[in-house]
Amino acid sequence: MVKRAQSIDGFLPPSNRRRPTLSDAPNVRSGKLSRPTKRVADIDGFYVGGDRPVDSLPEDLTIADVAGDPEQELIDDIERSLDQIGDIETPSDQTPLERPKTTPKRRVSVKKIIKRTILIIFLLLLATIGYFAVKTFMAGGKIFKGNPLSILTSKSRLAEDSNGRTNVLIFGTSGYSMDENAWDGAMLTDSIMVLSLDQDDHNAYMVSLPRDLYVKHTCPPLGTTAGRLNETFYCAYDTNKDEEAGAKALMKQAGEILGITIQYYAHADWTALVQSVDAVGGVDVTIESDDPRGIYDSGTKLRYRNGEVAHLDGQKALALARARNHNPGDYGLASGNYDREQNQQKILSALQQKALSAGTLLNPAAVNGLLDSIGNNLITNFETSHVQTLMDVVSQVKASDIKHLSFVNRGNDLPDLISSYSAGGQYMGEAPVAGPFDYSEIQSYIAQNLSSNPITREAAKVDVLNGSETAGLAARVADQLETDGYNIKNIANAPESITGKVKIYQITSGHTKTAEALAKKYGVQIVNAELTGYNTKSDFVIVVGSQYSDDKTSTN
Repeated sequence: MVKRAQSIDGFLPPSNRRRPTLSDAPNVRSGKLSRPTKRVADIDGFYVGGDRPVDSLPEDLTIADVAGDPEQELIDDIERSLDQIGDIETPSDQTPLERPKTTPKRRVSVKKIIKRTILIIFLLLLATIGYFAVKTFMAGGKIFKGNPLSILTSKSRLAEDSNGRTNVLIFGTSGYSMDENAWDGAMLTDSIMVLSLDQDDHNAYMVSLPRDLYVKHTCPPLGTTAGRLNETFYCAYDTNKDEEAGAKALMKQAGEILGITIQYYAHADWTALVQSVDAVGGVDVTIESDDPRGIYDSGTKLRYRNGEVAHLDGQKALALARARNHNPGDYGLASGNYDREQNQQKILSALQQKALSAGTLLNPAAVNGLLDSIGNNLITNFETSHVQTLMDVVSQVKASDIKHLSFVNRGNDLPDLISSYSAGGQYMGEAPVAGPFDYSEIQSYIAQNLSSNPITREAAKVDVLNGSETAGLAARVADQLETDGYNIKNIANAPESITGKVKIYQITSGHTKTAEALAKKYGVQIVNAELTGYNTKSDFVIVVGSQYSDDKTSTN
């Protein structure tokens, strides 16, 4: 009994098939085939009628062998398909399938599959990058000035003030859209902050300006010459609906209050905050309140425990940014607008940190959401060529390293710089403690933190006394010192005259930079003692004598 080889899916291996003869093709004229002088045309690398070259065909080859058999062709096709997968393994107790000696057949190797897969992934990655590049250009065209291509091709240094700092005014209008005019007050600036950056040292300061600060301004829409700071943008914007005019007016006003030059601005509406926070999956903010219960604000329906790390979505972030305990029964935000400003700073810092995290930057949906939110709800005067520099600086400034400067509740027994202001029994807003429109103490406080001058940063208090017979001499010297950055507190007559040029007393310890500068400036040794007969809370006392001469005074 002949043992037949195991079939595969009902088909026999090639070695067990009966060779077709002329009897299998009754409709074909019988006879022998003459040897062809040319090779039979090949199909996909295989020769018709078999796998051998025509020159080696046997003399008794029949027409059916050349013409081909439908069943045989089907089997050959199946074999070729199986061969793409791999060689057929046979059981160990059976004779391996005999395979005709043929020209090697093509296979798809594992390396090719890997290469093709990598190529597909690479193409998808390019498509994704291309999509976000287009989105970035579209958003950049709305936000920044200049050619969007400059975002990738240029990296210009940001403008700086005399202290080498870049100052950015960040303000938000209280409407949900920059085009909203549906209600009175939509274009009032609900939030006003200044962010000061150092491009080289990558440090940052943030200060909030009270929206109710009473300032001088010309406001045709309201017919006033003074009012609250949050009206400034609207007053300049409203005449011609001019965004740039409104922003420049607010930049100028904020700069005068703080004593700095502001080079850039960023204007956002409420939608920008809501959508940006949602795009990054929410932000975490620690609730800090003087009330042990935490905070409750009936106006925004916000309630959190003190010390709680609150996870805020867009709407909750907006609610916390607006909460100020305006109604009876509210608690936890006793300082009203000042507490609100601190919470706004916390939210922005948390958003900056989350937006630049790996989890966000590697999340296409988050990046897409941020681009949409920023592109539709933010206006700035940054140039497209500044974007790379700006991103470089911002990415290297940690949220925890941003120093927040406040005008009230400063700690270390420092006095408040702003308080409530009323005139004629009517509440007018907030004003400097030094008096309405007197920003000298505020400017000194800002300079102590932002100035590149070590004398200004030490902010040592200096008294200048006239120890000569020349009237007004102490005042002239004090003016010169103020120009150099010294913090002059008192100008008076000395308890007694001196015959020398200058004598300097250091009352308190520390302030080494100031002491060194004064000693060098006047060429004298500093006396570490109090001036007899003169009481003061200042750190230095400078007595100008009868031999003092302005033209001989050296400068720093």
